[in-house]
Amino acid sequence: MEGYGKVAALMSTYPEFAILRSFRALNMQNLLYLQAEITHLEAELRQQAAEDIASGKRPDHAYDWWSLTQGHEESDAKQWSIMLEIREKLEKYNEALLRQSAILNLEHPTKHNIENLRSWFERPLMGSFPLYGLDRTSWDKEHEQDFVGLRNQKRPDILSRCFSDFIMPNIHHLLPAKLKRPGSEHLGTGLYEYNDSVLRAIARIATTVIASIFPLCSVVILYVVKSNGLRLGIIVILSALFTLSLALMTTARNIEIFAVTSAFAAVNVVYLTNAAPGALSN
Repeated sequence: MEGYGKVAALMSTYPEFAILRSFRALNMQNLLYLQAEITHLEAELRQQAAEDIASGKRPDHAYDWWSLTQGHEESDAKQWSIMLEIREKLEKYNEALLRQSAILNLEHPTKHNIENLRSWFERPLMGSFPLYGLDRTSWDKEHEQDFVGLRNQKRPDILSRCFSDFIMPNIHHLLPAKLKRPGSEHLGTGLYEYNDSVLRAIARIATTVIASIFPLCSVVILYVVKSNGLRLGIIVILSALFTLSLALMTTARNIEIFAVTSAFAAVNVVYLTNAAPGALSN
């Protein structure tokens, strides 16, 4: 399998690599041209309607659809002819407008997926530059802002994205063969697949462990530090770190993060007010 077939096979096998140009500028230019055509036709329709009324020969055109459409002479049907042309243009314009709206709502692919796709194109044992035509430059950096991903892998939080996009590629060669599965041979050698649910589970376990240790660490630190003034400063710093960890490791909303951070800070303040320095050792 070579050429377009090979690229299509890659994108269908690994949908995260289904990255294409949206041609947003050309689509907008097409919309502008359609808008200009309709604007001119609208002005022509208004002028013809005014002429029909002013002529006195076609006074009913503004009030009766039948007389507007059933004129015997060519001049009688001119206003309706313009309206039919407008109807045809409006159908094209509205369809293009809705499609452009849908295209603008498509997500931009991740940097990680873009770089992996380019790497596949360039590597001799993978894509090995399968396209020869002018469109081979479609994935160059100059078009990067025009890319859309037909299916982006949504990570639940920043930590999961970091784990999948940065940590995994760097430790890939260290992982045992049981955790990675070679990709389809017809797409080239060097492609490996990972079970997405396993990656999510690892990230979730790491998040849970960190979340469990954080409150315990705050208690230990406050116990070791004897100065109440220093403890207050530590509570502020720990609360900020706790908020940051929630933002990075969860998909919680701002109000939820605020509520949990307030509870965390309240627990630390209660410990500070109820436990004098060295009280726990007594």
